[in-house]
Amino acid sequence: MLRFIHCADLHFDRSFEGLHLVANRVRELALANEQVLENIVSLALSEQVDFLLLAGDTFHQNRPSLKTQHLFFQQMNRLKEKNIPVYMSFGNHDFYEKERYWFDFPDNIYLFQEEAVTTVEGKTATGETYAISGFSYHHPWITTSKVNEYPNRQATYHIGMYHGDMQGNYAPFRVQEMKQKGYDYWALGHIHVPTQLAVEPPIIYAGAPQGHTQKETQIQGVLLVSLGETVEITPKSVAAITWETVTVSLKAIRDQRTALEKIQQTFLASEKKLIHLKLVDTEGLPTQWLNEKEKPEIIAYLNDNFARKGWEQMIYQLTDQATSEETKLLLSGKEVVKQLLESYQEEAVFQSIVDELATHPLVKRTLSLDELKQETLEQVKEIFTYEFRWSEEEK
Repeated sequence: MLRFIHCADLHFDRSFEGLHLVANRVRELALANEQVLENIVSLALSEQVDFLLLAGDTFHQNRPSLKTQHLFFQQMNRLKEKNIPVYMSFGNHDFYEKERYWFDFPDNIYLFQEEAVTTVEGKTATGETYAISGFSYHHPWITTSKVNEYPNRQATYHIGMYHGDMQGNYAPFRVQEMKQKGYDYWALGHIHVPTQLAVEPPIIYAGAPQGHTQKETQIQGVLLVSLGETVEITPKSVAAITWETVTVSLKAIRDQRTALEKIQQTFLASEKKLIHLKLVDTEGLPTQWLNEKEKPEIIAYLNDNFARKGWEQMIYQLTDQATSEETKLLLSGKEVVKQLLESYQEEAVFQSIVDELATHPLVKRTLSLDELKQETLEQVKEIFTYEFRWSEEEK
Protein backbone atom coordinates (compact mmCIF):
# COMPACT_ATOMS: atom_id res chain seq x y z
CA MET A 1 0.00 0.00 0.00
CA LEU A 2 1.10 3.55 -0.78
CA ARG A 3 -0.10 6.48 1.33
CA PHE A 4 0.53 10.13 0.52
CA ILE A 5 -0.90 13.64 0.71
CA HIS A 6 -1.88 15.46 -2.47
CA CYS A 7 -1.61 19.23 -2.00
CA ALA A 8 -1.75 21.95 -4.66
CA ASP A 9 -2.23 25.72 -4.95
CA LEU A 10 -1.11 26.54 -1.43
CA HIS A 11 -0.22 30.13 -2.47
CA PHE A 12 1.73 30.33 0.76
CA ASP A 13 2.59 34.03 0.45
CA ARG A 14 -0.74 35.30 -0.89
CA SER A 15 -2.59 38.02 0.97
CA PHE A 16 -6.30 37.84 1.78
CA GLU A 17 -8.26 39.92 -0.72
CA GLY A 18 -11.52 41.90 -0.65
CA LEU A 19 -11.04 43.20 2.89
CA HIS A 20 -10.83 46.93 2.18
CA LEU A 21 -13.55 47.72 4.73
CA VAL A 22 -11.45 46.16 7.49
CA ALA A 23 -8.02 47.14 6.21
CA ASN A 24 -6.87 48.07 9.71
CA ARG A 25 -7.49 44.49 10.87
CA VAL A 26 -5.90 42.59 7.96
CA ARG A 27 -2.54 42.30 9.69
CA GLU A 28 -4.24 39.97 12.15
CA LEU A 29 -4.38 37.43 9.31
CA ALA A 30 -0.62 37.51 8.78
CA LEU A 31 -0.12 34.19 10.57
CA ALA A 32 -2.95 32.37 8.78
CA ASN A 33 -0.84 31.15 5.84
CA GLU A 34 1.85 29.90 8.19
CA GLN A 35 -0.79 28.00 10.16
CA VAL A 36 -2.08 26.30 6.99
CA LEU A 37 1.39 25.01 6.05
CA GLU A 38 1.98 23.88 9.63
CA ASN A 39 -1.37 22.04 9.54
CA ILE A 40 -0.39 20.22 6.32
CA VAL A 41 2.97 19.11 7.74
CA SER A 42 1.40 18.05 11.05
CA LEU A 43 -1.15 15.97 9.12
CA ALA A 44 1.63 14.26 7.14
CA LEU A 45 3.45 13.46 10.38
CA SER A 46 0.39 12.20 12.25
CA GLU A 47 -0.70 10.03 9.32
CA GLN A 48 2.87 8.78 8.78
CA VAL A 49 2.50 9.13 5.03
CA ASP A 50 5.09 7.86 2.59
CA PHE A 51 5.46 11.30 0.96
CA LEU A 52 3.90 14.69 0.30
CA LEU A 53 3.06 15.99 -3.19
CA LEU A 54 3.07 19.77 -3.86
CA ALA A 55 1.55 20.06 -7.34
CA GLY A 56 2.38 23.66 -8.29
CA ASP A 57 1.75 27.21 -7.03
CA THR A 58 3.09 26.47 -3.60
CA PHE A 59 4.02 30.15 -3.64
CA HIS A 60 1.86 32.92 -5.06
CA GLN A 61 4.71 34.47 -6.99
CA ASN A 62 7.96 33.28 -8.51
CA ARG A 63 10.05 35.51 -6.24
CA PRO A 64 8.99 34.67 -2.68
CA SER A 65 10.55 36.81 0.01
CA LEU A 66 13.45 35.63 2.14
CA LYS A 67 11.11 35.40 5.14
CA THR A 68 8.58 33.34 3.17
CA GLN A 69 11.28 30.92 2.05
CA HIS A 70 12.66 30.60 5.57
CA LEU A 71 9.24 29.78 7.03
CA PHE A 72 8.58 27.25 4.26
CA PHE A 73 11.89 25.46 4.73
CA GLN A 74 11.38 25.32 8.50
CA GLN A 75 8.26 23.23 7.94
CA MET A 76 9.91 21.07 5.29
CA ASN A 77 12.68 20.27 7.76
CA ARG A 78 10.07 18.86 10.15
CA LEU A 79 9.34 16.26 7.45
CA LYS A 80 13.04 15.71 6.82
CA GLU A 81 13.53 14.78 10.47
CA LYS A 82 10.99 11.96 10.01
CA ASN A 83 12.38 10.87 6.61
CA ILE A 84 9.26 11.90 4.71
CA PRO A 85 10.07 12.92 1.12
CA VAL A 86 8.41 15.88 -0.64
CA TYR A 87 7.87 15.99 -4.40
CA MET A 88 7.44 19.56 -5.58
CA SER A 89 6.61 21.05 -8.97
CA PHE A 90 6.20 24.73 -9.86
CA GLY A 91 3.09 26.21 -11.50
CA ASN A 92 2.20 29.32 -13.45
CA HIS A 93 2.37 31.57 -10.37
CA ASP A 94 5.62 30.35 -8.83
CA PHE A 95 7.32 29.34 -12.10
CA TYR A 96 10.80 28.09 -11.37
CA GLU A 97 13.93 30.22 -11.46
CA LYS A 98 16.75 28.77 -9.38
CA GLU A 99 18.37 32.14 -8.65
CA ARG A 100 15.24 33.37 -6.83
CA TYR A 101 15.93 31.18 -3.78
CA TRP A 102 18.04 32.34 -0.83
CA PHE A 103 18.48 28.86 0.64
CA ASP A 104 19.17 25.35 -0.58
CA PHE A 105 16.12 23.15 -0.58
CA PRO A 106 16.31 20.44 2.11
CA ASP A 107 17.52 17.17 0.63
CA ASN A 108 14.21 15.43 1.37
CA ILE A 109 12.61 17.63 -1.34
CA TYR A 110 12.76 16.45 -4.93
CA LEU A 111 12.24 19.38 -7.30
CA PHE A 112 10.88 18.99 -10.78
CA GLN A 113 13.10 21.73 -12.14
CA GLU A 114 12.56 21.31 -15.89
CA GLU A 115 9.68 22.15 -18.20
CA ALA A 116 10.36 18.81 -19.83
CA VAL A 117 8.67 15.92 -18.03
CA THR A 118 11.01 13.95 -15.79
CA THR A 119 10.47 10.87 -13.63
CA VAL A 120 11.84 10.01 -10.20
CA GLU A 121 11.66 6.58 -8.57
CA GLY A 122 11.40 5.85 -4.88
CA LYS A 123 10.83 3.12 -2.30
CA THR A 124 8.77 3.25 0.86
CA ALA A 125 9.92 2.07 4.29
CA THR A 126 7.98 -1.16 3.68
CA GLY A 127 9.67 -1.79 0.33
CA GLU A 128 6.95 -0.62 -2.07
CA THR A 129 8.39 0.90 -5.24
CA TYR A 130 6.86 3.89 -6.96
CA ALA A 131 7.53 6.39 -9.74
CA ILE A 132 6.41 10.00 -9.95
CA SER A 133 6.46 11.98 -13.19
CA GLY A 134 6.05 15.73 -13.48
CA PHE A 135 7.27 19.06 -14.84
CA SER A 136 7.54 22.68 -13.76
CA TYR A 137 6.72 25.97 -15.43
CA HIS A 138 9.59 28.28 -16.37
CA HIS A 139 7.16 30.98 -17.54
CA PRO A 140 3.68 32.13 -16.47
CA TRP A 141 2.11 29.96 -19.16
CA ILE A 142 2.55 26.79 -21.21
CA THR A 143 0.32 26.77 -24.27
CA THR A 144 0.67 23.11 -25.31
CA SER A 145 -0.19 19.80 -23.66
CA LYS A 146 2.52 17.99 -21.74
CA VAL A 147 0.76 14.63 -21.44
CA ASN A 148 2.50 13.08 -24.47
CA GLU A 149 5.85 13.61 -22.68
CA TYR A 150 4.86 11.36 -19.78
CA PRO A 151 6.21 7.81 -19.95
CA ASN A 152 3.92 4.82 -19.71
CA ARG A 153 3.56 3.15 -16.32
CA GLN A 154 6.94 1.82 -15.13
CA ALA A 155 6.69 0.91 -11.41
CA THR A 156 4.45 -0.89 -8.91
CA TYR A 157 2.76 2.47 -8.43
CA HIS A 158 3.05 5.33 -10.87
CA ILE A 159 1.75 8.85 -10.15
CA GLY A 160 1.53 11.83 -12.48
CA MET A 161 1.79 15.40 -11.17
CA TYR A 162 0.27 17.95 -13.54
CA HIS A 163 -0.41 21.68 -13.09
CA GLY A 164 -2.81 22.88 -15.78
CA ASP A 165 -6.36 22.77 -17.09
CA MET A 166 -8.29 21.30 -19.99
CA GLN A 167 -8.20 24.45 -22.09
CA GLY A 168 -6.36 27.74 -22.26
CA ASN A 169 -2.72 28.69 -21.74
CA TYR A 170 -1.91 26.43 -18.82
CA ALA A 171 -0.66 23.14 -20.28
CA PRO A 172 -4.09 22.16 -21.71
CA PHE A 173 -4.74 18.42 -21.50
CA ARG A 174 -7.28 15.73 -22.32
CA VAL A 175 -8.43 13.27 -19.68
CA GLN A 176 -8.47 10.36 -22.12
CA GLU A 177 -4.79 10.89 -22.92
CA MET A 178 -3.95 10.74 -19.21
CA LYS A 179 -5.89 7.49 -18.82
CA GLN A 180 -3.85 5.87 -21.60
CA LYS A 181 -0.64 6.18 -19.56
CA GLY A 182 -1.80 3.47 -17.15
CA TYR A 183 -1.01 5.46 -14.00
CA ASP A 184 -2.53 4.81 -10.58
CA TYR A 185 -3.20 8.46 -9.78
CA TRP A 186 -2.97 11.92 -11.34
CA ALA A 187 -2.36 14.73 -8.82
CA LEU A 188 -3.61 17.90 -10.51
CA GLY A 189 -3.07 21.54 -9.61
CA HIS A 190 -4.25 24.96 -10.89
CA ILE A 191 -8.03 24.75 -10.28
CA HIS A 192 -8.82 25.87 -6.73
CA VAL A 193 -12.18 24.10 -6.46
CA PRO A 194 -11.92 20.38 -5.57
CA THR A 195 -12.78 18.50 -8.77
CA GLN A 196 -12.55 14.85 -9.76
CA LEU A 197 -12.24 14.42 -13.54
CA ALA A 198 -12.04 10.61 -13.56
CA VAL A 199 -12.40 7.69 -11.17
CA GLU A 200 -10.28 5.00 -12.86
CA PRO A 201 -7.63 6.09 -12.46
CA PRO A 202 -8.34 8.99 -10.10
CA ILE A 203 -7.58 12.27 -11.92
CA ILE A 204 -8.18 14.92 -9.30
CA TYR A 205 -7.77 18.57 -8.40
CA ALA A 206 -7.32 18.66 -4.63
CA GLY A 207 -8.43 22.31 -4.54
CA ALA A 208 -6.70 25.09 -2.62
CA PRO A 209 -5.90 24.37 1.06
CA GLN A 210 -6.78 27.94 2.06
CA GLY A 211 -9.24 30.36 0.44
CA HIS A 212 -7.78 33.83 -0.04
CA THR A 213 -10.85 35.52 -1.59
CA GLN A 214 -14.58 35.49 -0.84
CA LYS A 215 -15.15 33.37 -3.96
CA GLU A 216 -13.10 30.52 -2.52
CA THR A 217 -15.72 29.05 -0.22
CA GLN A 218 -15.54 25.51 -1.61
CA ILE A 219 -12.07 24.96 -0.24
CA GLN A 220 -11.54 21.31 0.66
CA GLY A 221 -7.98 21.31 1.94
CA VAL A 222 -5.73 18.45 0.90
CA LEU A 223 -6.32 14.81 -0.04
CA LEU A 224 -5.04 11.85 1.95
CA VAL A 225 -4.64 9.08 -0.62
CA SER A 226 -4.15 5.34 -0.13
CA LEU A 227 -3.32 3.20 -3.15
CA GLY A 228 -3.55 -0.59 -2.84
CA GLU A 229 -6.06 -3.24 -3.75
CA THR A 230 -8.59 -0.46 -3.34
CA VAL A 231 -8.21 3.30 -3.60
CA GLU A 232 -9.15 5.51 -0.67
CA ILE A 233 -9.24 9.29 -1.06
CA THR A 234 -10.06 11.30 2.08
CA PRO A 235 -10.41 15.09 2.08
CA LYS A 236 -8.66 16.75 5.02
CA SER A 237 -9.37 20.32 6.09
CA VAL A 238 -6.24 22.34 6.86
CA ALA A 239 -7.51 25.91 6.42
CA ALA A 240 -6.67 28.40 9.14
CA ILE A 241 -9.78 30.47 8.42
CA THR A 242 -12.83 30.10 6.18
CA TRP A 243 -15.09 32.51 4.29
CA GLU A 244 -18.81 32.37 5.07
CA THR A 245 -22.02 34.28 4.38
CA VAL A 246 -24.19 34.71 7.48
CA THR A 247 -27.80 35.68 6.75
CA VAL A 248 -29.79 37.50 9.42
CA SER A 249 -33.53 38.10 9.04
CA LEU A 250 -34.82 41.40 10.43
CA LYS A 251 -38.45 40.56 9.76
CA ALA A 252 -40.93 42.54 11.88
CA ILE A 253 -38.15 44.77 13.24
CA ARG A 254 -38.97 48.47 13.04
CA ASP A 255 -35.99 50.36 14.49
CA GLN A 256 -32.20 50.43 14.28
CA ARG A 257 -31.57 49.64 17.95
CA THR A 258 -33.54 46.39 17.80
CA ALA A 259 -31.90 45.52 14.47
CA LEU A 260 -28.44 45.87 15.98
CA GLU A 261 -29.43 43.72 18.95
CA LYS A 262 -30.73 41.00 16.63
CA ILE A 263 -27.48 41.03 14.64
CA GLN A 264 -25.38 40.72 17.79
CA GLN A 265 -27.50 37.83 19.08
CA THR A 266 -26.63 35.87 15.92
CA PHE A 267 -23.02 35.38 17.01
CA LEU A 268 -22.71 33.14 20.05
CA ALA A 269 -19.13 31.83 20.02
CA SER A 270 -15.68 32.30 18.54
CA GLU A 271 -15.19 30.95 15.02
CA LYS A 272 -12.25 31.26 12.62
CA LYS A 273 -14.26 32.86 9.84
CA LEU A 274 -14.30 35.87 7.54
CA ILE A 275 -17.96 36.80 7.37
CA HIS A 276 -20.12 38.48 4.78
CA LEU A 277 -23.09 39.63 6.87
CA LYS A 278 -26.25 39.62 4.76
CA LEU A 279 -29.35 41.33 6.18
CA VAL A 280 -32.73 40.27 4.75
CA ASP A 281 -36.41 41.01 5.41
CA THR A 282 -35.62 44.66 6.18
CA GLU A 283 -38.81 46.06 4.68
CA GLY A 284 -40.17 47.09 8.10
CA LEU A 285 -37.23 49.38 8.81
CA PRO A 286 -37.24 53.04 7.71
CA THR A 287 -35.96 53.92 4.27
CA GLN A 288 -32.21 54.50 4.40
CA TRP A 289 -32.06 53.06 7.91
CA LEU A 290 -28.50 52.00 7.06
CA ASN A 291 -26.71 53.99 4.39
CA GLU A 292 -23.40 53.22 2.72
CA LYS A 293 -21.44 55.54 4.99
CA GLU A 294 -22.74 53.79 8.11
CA LYS A 295 -21.94 50.25 7.00
CA PRO A 296 -18.20 50.49 7.81
CA GLU A 297 -19.17 51.89 11.21
CA ILE A 298 -21.42 48.90 11.95
CA ILE A 299 -18.73 46.50 10.74
CA ALA A 300 -16.12 48.15 12.98
CA TYR A 301 -18.50 48.14 15.96
CA LEU A 302 -19.28 44.43 15.61
CA ASN A 303 -15.64 43.46 15.04
CA ASP A 304 -14.57 45.48 18.10
CA ASN A 305 -17.13 43.55 20.15
CA PHE A 306 -15.70 40.26 18.86
CA ALA A 307 -12.18 41.38 19.75
CA ARG A 308 -13.19 42.38 23.28
CA LYS A 309 -14.58 38.88 23.78
CA GLY A 310 -11.46 37.29 22.34
CA TRP A 311 -13.43 35.87 19.40
CA GLU A 312 -11.66 35.17 16.12
CA GLN A 313 -14.34 35.85 13.49
CA MET A 314 -14.26 39.07 11.49
CA ILE A 315 -17.02 40.69 9.42
CA TYR A 316 -15.56 42.08 6.20
CA GLN A 317 -18.73 42.99 4.27
CA LEU A 318 -22.33 43.96 5.05
CA THR A 319 -25.18 43.99 2.57
CA ASP A 320 -28.81 44.97 3.09
CA GLN A 321 -31.42 43.28 0.94
CA ALA A 322 -33.48 46.43 0.77
CA THR A 323 -30.62 48.33 -0.84
CA SER A 324 -29.31 45.57 -3.08
CA GLU A 325 -29.27 46.00 -6.83
CA GLU A 326 -32.08 43.49 -7.21
CA THR A 327 -34.55 45.49 -5.11
CA LYS A 328 -33.95 48.93 -6.56
CA LEU A 329 -36.39 50.36 -9.08
CA LEU A 330 -34.98 49.97 -12.59
CA LEU A 331 -34.72 53.20 -14.57
CA SER A 332 -33.97 53.14 -18.27
CA GLY A 333 -31.58 56.05 -18.26
CA LYS A 334 -29.65 58.45 -16.06
CA GLU A 335 -30.86 61.26 -18.25
CA VAL A 336 -33.93 61.15 -16.02
CA VAL A 337 -31.83 62.17 -13.02
CA LYS A 338 -30.22 64.98 -14.94
CA GLN A 339 -33.59 66.38 -15.98
CA LEU A 340 -35.04 66.12 -12.46
CA LEU A 341 -32.08 67.84 -10.86
CA GLU A 342 -32.09 70.55 -13.49
CA SER A 343 -35.77 71.24 -12.86
CA TYR A 344 -35.25 71.56 -9.10
CA GLN A 345 -32.30 73.89 -9.70
CA GLU A 346 -34.69 76.40 -11.28
CA GLU A 347 -35.03 79.11 -8.64
CA ALA A 348 -38.75 79.58 -9.16
CA VAL A 349 -39.45 75.86 -8.84
CA PHE A 350 -37.29 75.44 -5.75
CA GLN A 351 -38.73 78.61 -4.15
CA SER A 352 -42.26 77.37 -4.62
CA ILE A 353 -41.37 74.13 -2.85
CA VAL A 354 -39.92 75.80 0.25
CA ASP A 355 -42.13 78.91 0.41
CA GLU A 356 -44.62 77.48 2.84
CA LEU A 357 -41.90 76.14 5.16
CA ALA A 358 -39.77 79.29 4.93
CA THR A 359 -42.66 81.58 5.88
CA HIS A 360 -43.95 79.44 8.74
CA PRO A 361 -43.96 81.51 11.98
CA LEU A 362 -42.35 78.73 14.00
CA VAL A 363 -39.47 78.22 11.56
CA LYS A 364 -36.27 80.23 11.77
CA ARG A 365 -34.13 80.09 8.66
CA THR A 366 -30.45 79.25 9.40
CA LEU A 367 -29.35 78.71 5.79
CA SER A 368 -29.53 80.96 2.79
CA LEU A 369 -31.74 79.78 -0.03
CA ASP A 370 -28.68 78.92 -2.14
CA GLU A 371 -27.13 76.89 0.68
CA LEU A 372 -30.41 75.12 1.34
CA LYS A 373 -30.75 74.34 -2.36
CA GLN A 374 -27.22 72.91 -2.55
CA GLU A 375 -27.66 70.67 0.50
CA THR A 376 -31.05 69.48 -0.71
CA LEU A 377 -29.76 68.59 -4.18
CA GLU A 378 -26.86 66.64 -2.69
CA GLN A 379 -29.31 64.63 -0.60
CA VAL A 380 -31.50 64.02 -3.64
CA LYS A 381 -28.53 62.70 -5.57
CA GLU A 382 -27.77 60.29 -2.74
CA ILE A 383 -31.37 59.06 -2.70
CA PHE A 384 -31.28 58.48 -6.46
CA THR A 385 -28.14 56.39 -6.07
CA TYR A 386 -29.50 54.50 -3.09
CA GLU A 387 -33.08 53.81 -4.13
CA PHE A 388 -32.86 53.19 -7.88
CA ARG A 389 -31.13 50.66 -10.09
CA TRP A 390 -29.75 51.63 -13.48
CA SER A 391 -29.77 49.55 -16.63
CA GLU A 392 -26.37 48.15 -17.62
CA GLU A 393 -25.88 50.38 -20.64
CA GLU A 394 -26.15 53.44 -18.41
CA LYS A 395 -23.46 52.40 -15.91
